[in-house]
Amino acid sequence: MTVGAPENADQRALQKWLTAGLAIPEVVQLRGDAGYLLNNMIAKYTLAAYTYAISVDALMEFERRGVDLAETYSRRAFYGVQGGRNPFIYEHAVPAGVIRDALLAGPRTPEAIDQTLAAAGPVAVLLRAEDARLREAGLNSKMPEGWKVGDDPLARYQAVGIELSSQVLRVSGAICR
Repeated sequence: MTVGAPENADQRALQKWLTAGLAIPEVVQLRGDAGYLLNNMIAKYTLAAYTYAISVDALMEFERRGVDLAETYSRRAFYGVQGGRNPFIYEHAVPAGVIRDALLAGPRTPEAIDQTLAAAGPVAVLLRAEDARLREAGLNSKMPEGWKVGDDPLARYQAVGIELSSQVLRVSGAICR
């Protein structure tokens, strides 16, 4: 979801799923596969946005490939390895596990859940090389030390020198996860 973008119908449906799930004691206790399912729904929530942020480096690669950002693309267009030739990855500004932990630790009212999901920030299209920088810094599944929900969702990117462009990738279709 682009920072400040309104929630769409698919995101509202996933938010309702999360709210209902978090009302079940066994889910909150992470019984069964609840941890995985919560992470997956949180990730799908952010991936359901109609626009994704684009890093400056990924934007240069899009330009090199002649990608017209005025067009809307299938979410699958730049997702996955595609024979090992795809340099792009969809990356959540705030890892789903961080948002899950915040949802479990905080109040689970619909308003609090909405606020926590909004703090997840956008999905960003990065180059795989940029994603490797997050891993090397130990920030692939966590936020920088001292970060808390409500702080800048782009803090991980800033910590490793990933800059987001002002451009967005417009997407539609099946949610890739």
